[in-house]
Amino acid sequence: MTGSGSGRGGGGAADLWGVILSVALAVIVAFSPLVEWRPAAIFVGLPFVLLVPGYALVSAVFPRAGEAAPGSFSGTSWLARLGLSVGGSVVAIAVVGVVLDFTVWGFQRTAVLAGLCLVTLAATALAFYRRRRIPADTRVTLHFSTVRSRARHAVAGEGAVGVLLTALVVVAAVGAVGVVAQDSMPSADVTAFYVLGENAAGDLRADSQPKQLTAGEPATVGIGVGVRGPKAFDGTVVGRLERVSVDGDSVRVRRSQELARFPVQVGAGESVIERHTIRPSMTGERLRLTYRLYRAGDQSPARQVHVWTTVSAA
Repeated sequence: MTGSGSGRGGGGAADLWGVILSVALAVIVAFSPLVEWRPAAIFVGLPFVLLVPGYALVSAVFPRAGEAAPGSFSGTSWLARLGLSVGGSVVAIAVVGVVLDFTVWGFQRTAVLAGLCLVTLAATALAFYRRRRIPADTRVTLHFSTVRSRARHAVAGEGAVGVLLTALVVVAAVGAVGVVAQDSMPSADVTAFYVLGENAAGDLRADSQPKQLTAGEPATVGIGVGVRGPKAFDGTVVGRLERVSVDGDSVRVRRSQELARFPVQVGAGESVIERHTIRPSMTGERLRLTYRLYRAGDQSPARQVHVWTTVSAA
């Protein structure tokens, strides 16, 4: 399958426009009432997370036809690109997760999706740019009029072994993504978990988060928990002040002080804000105030949120 195309700007980039359309569709489903309909969330969200960010990254790295499958032939191997896209999506999820771990949002479902969308759009823009800078007869090319025929040709031309190997890679990646989602993503019925701080008037507000504290002095913090769905939530909130070190992609907690631990009960479709007082003793800059929400009987947190703070000596 030879990557042929004309020199027209944007001509033969049906695959990249498809990536942009996939991002728009994922955003529509995730941030609309459609997210309540589980089939839509599965059939749109799973393929998006599994393939689209990785394909955008592969397209940005390999703008020339044949680069994704060197030594096979000079044309575009779409199955090879799809196989690489699965690995690229896993990398994108890992990078977005590490970055979000240092933000106030944490590794939450909506935050991860927003991060993946930004990475995907940035990689797609780079892919458009790199393709336009190389000769039209060597770039990856896919016209809207030939999408269906190229898909049939890809399945028939790569052979049964290639199709089987690609299917095995996809199945393995689905299992890996499922494990990550089970361990790290929030439970479906807990939709909000956030930190509020007390302002001068004594009101709890998001723009007054405890980012400046004094050792030994009390500070009032509010923890909000929201639940959506037919089930109530019963669990425990644990707040800790942590001194962390970052080594590449790993984050290690060097020292930790528990500041709060209290039960929380939220009815179905309701939300609560629990006000409590913390009194830190550990001092330093860029300390991580971490709150974790545990479901009753679980050892792993259902949700967690971070606030970077500085604790000065008294």
